[in-house]
Amino acid sequence: MPRIAVSANALVDYSPDRWRLIQVDDLAEPKLLIEAKAGLPFRYNGYFAVSRDLPESGEIQRADLGQVVLGWSNESSSWQLGLTLSPEISLARSSRWFELLRFTNPDASAHEATAIELGAALANTLDIPFSSTSSLAIKPLPEPEPTPLEALPLDLGLWRLDHGVDGELRLLRDKRWLRAKQRQIAWYGALIFVYLWVSIATLTSELGLPVAGTLIPDPALLPYLGIAVAVLLLLAIARLLLIMLREPNAIVMNPYEKTISANRGDRQLWKASAGGIQSIYVSELVKKRGRKPTVLHGEINLHLLDGRFSPILVDKEKIVDALLPGCDPLTEKQKPGEVHVLKPEAVSTALQAAALHIGVCLGELPVWYDRRLK
Repeated sequence: MPRIAVSANALVDYSPDRWRLIQVDDLAEPKLLIEAKAGLPFRYNGYFAVSRDLPESGEIQRADLGQVVLGWSNESSSWQLGLTLSPEISLARSSRWFELLRFTNPDASAHEATAIELGAALANTLDIPFSSTSSLAIKPLPEPEPTPLEALPLDLGLWRLDHGVDGELRLLRDKRWLRAKQRQIAWYGALIFVYLWVSIATLTSELGLPVAGTLIPDPALLPYLGIAVAVLLLLAIARLLLIMLREPNAIVMNPYEKTISANRGDRQLWKASAGGIQSIYVSELVKKRGRKPTVLHGEINLHLLDGRFSPILVDKEKIVDALLPGCDPLTEKQKPGEVHVLKPEAVSTALQAAALHIGVCLGELPVWYDRRLK
């Protein structure tokens, strides 16, 4: 899926059935300004509606769209990409055309091919005509060779990404996670038995209590303190059991329904549609010291249209050799900590590769990579 930076703070990503304009800022989260999807209304956020004097509803029906227009403006010395509207909407705003993007450069031809590529892609997504004053518009643009995604399955520590039935993608949690919780419960249970046995034996027998000290002024309180610790351990066991019941052991991505769901056995815990997701957000905390970069913490989140983040995978295990085969450790160590669009050719860990697979499966959703250094 092509992702093109059109300015210092704007990015367009598109596929045959989706076209998006995203505002990027080093000091803030990326914002979805425009989204065009095949067969659906043209959508935009509140800022774009105010700045372009568009309907406050945040969407324009396909029947009210005329054509995608690309033209050169001598006044601003730039290529301007826009849309024309139906007479009904045009009368309300006193103009039939509104601007989507502007490509400003002293060299007029610098952005010409890019502007044509984005305009043609938008027209194709909306299934409306594309009109351009550029002489390059009649020339077919070469299709870039896509970089293949990392082959499945992918080992993600306590998770594993692999193909499922009927083209599905499945994130499966390793049974080590469940066994670790079971061992923890067994250990807490043994401690409860010991604390209760000693406490009750102390209360019901003639055992001599220790001499009073600084921490425990009254030794008679020791048996009751042991019972209190046993109760706290019992609450900890209850919490672990609740986690085991509520945490999913499988995340399923359906490429046909464009949905993602979390399951615990045969029980579905939650389900989300790709229409409510603006991007996939993968984060890694990287320790640069040492011969090879070490990933201390990794996450894959859904970045929803309302700005919230919904985690689908959290891996707290330290991975010393996290790089995929063929990646140069020295080059990776020199990369700065930043948030940027993740492209297939820039993938260096299995977690990043998994995020791209999920984005493609859910309808070519853009993937953002948040690299943090320690």
